[in-house]
Amino acid sequence: MEILMESFRVITSTLELDDVLKKIMHYASDIFRTTDAGFIQLFDERSKKLIVKAYVGFSEQIRSFQISIGESIVGKVYRDGSVRLIGTTKEIYESMGDISEENLNILNAAGASERTIKSLLSVPIMFGDERIGVMTLHRFDKEELPSERDLLLLQSFASHVAAAIHNAQLHEEVQKNLGEVTHLLTKLEETNELLLQRTEIHNHLTRLSIENRGLKSIITEINHLMESSIIYADYLEGKCYPVDHLSFEKVIADLFVLFRSKTKPAYVSISGDVDLSCYVYPIRSGSVFLGCLIIEGTGPLSMTDRLIIEQGAPILALEIMKIRSRTDILYRRTFEKYQEFLKIKNPLHAEMAAKDLGIDTRSFIQTILIELYGNSDPHALENDTQSFLTRLNQILLVENSLLFSYNNKIIIFSTTNQESEQSRFIKMITDSIERWNTRYTVLARAGISTGLYYPGQAEENHNKAEQALLHLKRQNKKGVFYFHEMGIGRLFLNHLPSEIESFLAETFSLLWTDQGKYKELLYTLINYVHNNGSMVVTAKNLHIHPNTLYHRIKRIEDILKVDFDNFEDYLKVQLAVYLYHSFYK
Repeated sequence: MEILMESFRVITSTLELDDVLKKIMHYASDIFRTTDAGFIQLFDERSKKLIVKAYVGFSEQIRSFQISIGESIVGKVYRDGSVRLIGTTKEIYESMGDISEENLNILNAAGASERTIKSLLSVPIMFGDERIGVMTLHRFDKEELPSERDLLLLQSFASHVAAAIHNAQLHEEVQKNLGEVTHLLTKLEETNELLLQRTEIHNHLTRLSIENRGLKSIITEINHLMESSIIYADYLEGKCYPVDHLSFEKVIADLFVLFRSKTKPAYVSISGDVDLSCYVYPIRSGSVFLGCLIIEGTGPLSMTDRLIIEQGAPILALEIMKIRSRTDILYRRTFEKYQEFLKIKNPLHAEMAAKDLGIDTRSFIQTILIELYGNSDPHALENDTQSFLTRLNQILLVENSLLFSYNNKIIIFSTTNQESEQSRFIKMITDSIERWNTRYTVLARAGISTGLYYPGQAEENHNKAEQALLHLKRQNKKGVFYFHEMGIGRLFLNHLPSEIESFLAETFSLLWTDQGKYKELLYTLINYVHNNGSMVVTAKNLHIHPNTLYHRIKRIEDILKVDFDNFEDYLKVQLAVYLYHSFYK
């Protein structure tokens, strides 16, 4: 009885669940001296099984012994809430008949296979009506049921055990909840600190913007605040800040291609002439791509650096849009002055207007209209146009030149003393357009008109450049086209596509309206006209005998109801072939 009372005092002296369970098993073996081994299993809500939490007389492997409710002796004790006393080996192993093979192997591996269980006592651990687990004691020396005294002693011990376990579980839950609350408070403090830091960063950078310190100052300050070194690559200007960074200067065009349509940052590796790995954060204003913040390296950013970038990006975007707004106003005024200049026909007044635009007129004139296309978003397209214009400004270091943009078009008006200067000037523009078109999905095309300059006749040259551009547009082509290359094509620029379609249908007749049947004859006719009516050359190109070609031509004349020896008939067919080649090929 003294041992029992001492066990109650010791067991309830701690609230740590593992310590409580170990002490329970220690005192159980002391109180019930006939016990050779035993274990305590508690019910686990997640797995819905009885899990071994403390043991004596078994090896560590007994911890894997997990019993389902109703399985074997222990599972039934928990399910029924009643004590099981079994005094014979036969009855014990019969009662274990439904134990799983896995659990039987675990029990044997833990030590039961070396000894035969001769008597067993299993008691439910209950706190009030709540079932907590099961305590099971094994005896290996002889078959014998416990005495009435032992049974009463066990039930009394079990009730105190249940209370001790319940209290320990409550303590564990309280400690867990307390830990969670402490963790939440810590996280809350960290979040508040981050919010304060974020607000300070935002206010500091916003103050620089309000004070009109300029883009470079804001980027320099962001660099000063950050733990890592950062570079801003400007899409409009095609260069890096705060200072030109040679390795990045070589790859920013590739970065622009990668991030023009992206909204989220990413780590990027570039291999080639320059090998670089970096973190890239795109800067945007709505759908408009403005540039990238770049941090060299692949390591994760600190929380502070992330905050600075996240707060700095929108302020940078605002600053860039302020600069662009001023540029837009400047270009709009230039466009208006240029339009006024074009309308002036008086030579003296035209010269004065040219000087007002910063142009000292020379002998030769060139007007170039560049159009960017391939993006349905007008704001993004206008942004690409300004980006291309900035690149042109960096290479066209020529006097007496006027460059500006409006919407998705760039206008270049220039005068030179010699045709060689004119050719060099236009070649730089042509090369720039080719480089742009090989790199970006938004494409550029240009109409060019050149000639002698006569004051008061600039509008005529401008209109020719517009016609050359329209010619490219009607043919859905990129690149560069000169007005003087247009030939008779200028006669059809203002005709609707439906009018040209109607003319082709009338001239080609069934060869056009029923191409499924007469496709070969249409192809023959086009080759024949392209080869200036040469039967020999046409037959060779078509890989057919001249006699076969002769019969085809006669059949074509019959279908079209024309005579190729008749000048007007043949001219009409030639014109149709020209229009087909210009607008449909």
